[in-house]
Amino acid sequence: MNKMAEKTIIGAAEHYISALLKEKLTEDHRYHSLQHTFKVRDAALQLGRLMKLEDEALELLGLAALFHDTGFTETYEGHEAVSGQIAQAFLESHDYPPEKIEKVLLLIDATFPAKHPASILEQVIKDADLSNLGSESYFDTLQDLRYEWAVFLNQAYDEKEWYKLNFKFVKEHEYFTSAARELYGFQSEVNRQKLKALRKSYTEPKKKKTDKKKKVEKEPSKFGHIAGSKSAQMMFKTALRNHLDLSNLADNKANIMLSVNALIITIVMPLAASYVKSNLYLLVPMATLLATCLLSMIFATLATRPIKMMGYTSRDLIESGKSNLFFFGNFYKMTFTEYQDGMQEVVSNDENLEGAIMRDLYYLGHSLGRKYYQLRICYTIFMWGVIATVVVFGISYSLFVL
Repeated sequence: MNKMAEKTIIGAAEHYISALLKEKLTEDHRYHSLQHTFKVRDAALQLGRLMKLEDEALELLGLAALFHDTGFTETYEGHEAVSGQIAQAFLESHDYPPEKIEKVLLLIDATFPAKHPASILEQVIKDADLSNLGSESYFDTLQDLRYEWAVFLNQAYDEKEWYKLNFKFVKEHEYFTSAARELYGFQSEVNRQKLKALRKSYTEPKKKKTDKKKKVEKEPSKFGHIAGSKSAQMMFKTALRNHLDLSNLADNKANIMLSVNALIITIVMPLAASYVKSNLYLLVPMATLLATCLLSMIFATLATRPIKMMGYTSRDLIESGKSNLFFFGNFYKMTFTEYQDGMQEVVSNDENLEGAIMRDLYYLGHSLGRKYYQLRICYTIFMWGVIATVVVFGISYSLFVL
């Protein structure tokens, strides 16, 4: 394939896909539409760039995403195989390298729901194909999919069956890449909770559902509905990231002090001690420096010492929203069943979930404040201790030698 073809292959594929899907997809293809294809392509490229993939990998992802649903133009079930055939015919007609065509076909095949990804690129395209699970427009696309299944698969679901089916799917789904979890994880969890609520609403008596609705209206979350505010979500993410960066910075500073003082005690002190017998004026400066190093090491150690953790949280604390199960120190002694039940209790209640987010940020900040306080004492002791050592040395030298 010549260089000009390499530069235009993506553009040619976009033009071809647009024409093909506009011509052969029907109005009943509400979910697997041209818009869906471009959304998956954009998501795949976004994830790939976040993961710093090379240009060739991005090209393969873009082509695979563009062709992954073209099989719907001929069949609904088993469309992945047809999509691969369409992609192969197009790429071969443009003299695309055979080894690259094979990679594109593997990526298209990876979008089959039951297929487990065997490479990073397959993980990316599977995450991109289900990026709508972490989208704010998820419930609109869900209705489009429901319509398609009724038309093309003759699978009609009532409200209860539909929300139950999709809640089970979303509950068991996990994104493969860290980039997808970062981009879609929070909104995916919000959508899952909404699905859970919708599923419950069609299994509970109408009166009970109405009472619950009234209760929610009368008792809004005291935390301001973090889950519903993108600005609040962004601020919490930013604050949490800043806290973690500051914590790492504090640990690095404490490690520097531990290393410096350990070197002074283990190397400098033994060398200086050999001169004390013949130079008694060095005794007091050495004692001052030794005391400085020991005190600095004590506070540097306190700054990095892990906090005391119980490892277990009672059911009462979880239900009252007074514990945070997102912190490992509160659950590492619990059984998986206890942890699972407790976590379901937390995420099923918006107020408890929002409280856990705030509690996590608060105690992380509280721990960070303690760490920096002790680190400040450590550096202050070291600074004034070194100054005192120099002053004492000068005084001792002038008194005993001069």
